[in-house]
Amino acid sequence: MDSSLGVYVHIPFCTRVCPYCDFAVEAVASRGSKAGDWRASEDLYVAGVLAELALRAPTFRGRSLASLYFGGGTPSLLRPDSLARIREAVEAAFSPGSEKVEVTLEVNPSSVEREHLPGFRTEAGVTRLSLGVQSFDDSLLKALGRAHTGDACRRTLAAAREAGFANLSLDLMFAALHQTPAMLEADLAEALAFGPEHISCYELVFEAPTPFGRAAAAGRMNPYPEEGSARMVERIEERLVASGYRRYELTNYARPGYEAVHNRRYWQRRTVLGLGVGAHSTDPASPGRPHGARHANPRVRQSWMDAIGAGHWPIGEEEILDRGVAMAEACFLSLRCEEGLDEAAFRAEFGVSPRAEFGAAIDGFLDGGLLEASGDGRLKLSRSGRMLADTVCAEFV
Repeated sequence: MDSSLGVYVHIPFCTRVCPYCDFAVEAVASRGSKAGDWRASEDLYVAGVLAELALRAPTFRGRSLASLYFGGGTPSLLRPDSLARIREAVEAAFSPGSEKVEVTLEVNPSSVEREHLPGFRTEAGVTRLSLGVQSFDDSLLKALGRAHTGDACRRTLAAAREAGFANLSLDLMFAALHQTPAMLEADLAEALAFGPEHISCYELVFEAPTPFGRAAAAGRMNPYPEEGSARMVERIEERLVASGYRRYELTNYARPGYEAVHNRRYWQRRTVLGLGVGAHSTDPASPGRPHGARHANPRVRQSWMDAIGAGHWPIGEEEILDRGVAMAEACFLSLRCEEGLDEAAFRAEFGVSPRAEFGAAIDGFLDGGLLEASGDGRLKLSRSGRMLADTVCAEFV
């Protein structure tokens, strides 16, 4: 039985809300005449996170801390000492395991975060930076509504190395608006030139409640052509694998030993405690909940703070997982990963083989060449299956 724990802390603040973003975020003025108001908000929010931790930690007592992830939003807007207070409280609540705890901080390329980079490592204890580059192309960044430029990305990456960070992850976006294959090639070349330990590549998606989503629904924006997107996926894999990266999950590539410890917890259906506005948790199995549960905190900051102030868990949504949902997720989340679906492990957990439960879908994908059966009892996506991963995974939902 897994007794480890990952902790996710959501920091909802941004200097600008991107038009494609569907996360729980809010714009703040962190500089200029409003900076004092922002600092007061920062201190109040950190106090709320610490109060929520105190409320919820007893439920996870006895678990060892494997990872701590500061996401957002723009968590790098917080001062290093604010992040340190949260990290210290989390480590006091959950003793670190035998492996060194991975502490990740998401960073947006901007001058204020560059000034804080040394403190993020030495004071806040961050071991891994995840930089939201998205692209080095200024025209694409502007079209995406990003606040930074390609030069800001380059300066931030250089500053991160100068600050002593030995584990950097870059986020790149593809199939985005007017992006061409040549623009993607240029982004990959620039990213590889910096030699990050990890690269995540995400396709632009028009989420319904966002400005981009509304524009798409009204016919003012169109999704990237499916064939062009598939060619980009193929080219990304070719280029990164040839450069020494391993595709250990559909959208994630890492040099050996630098796979994201925290992110793997989601794909492996392991326990995660989410703190802060809109944070999601995956709760362990318990009496009456043999397959566990998950819940999301309120997305509105005041609602989240009101619940904590009243001494209640700030639950906005909750789902108790049934056997069918758990089996489906075990299949499609495993297939997203390089290791694939372990048929023996599935049978041990659910008392039935995946082929008995999803035989028609599995047989069809095997016959169609989208799935492969390995000699060690695993089902894996083939190369062509990885290009059509969403189609394959949807059959298990």
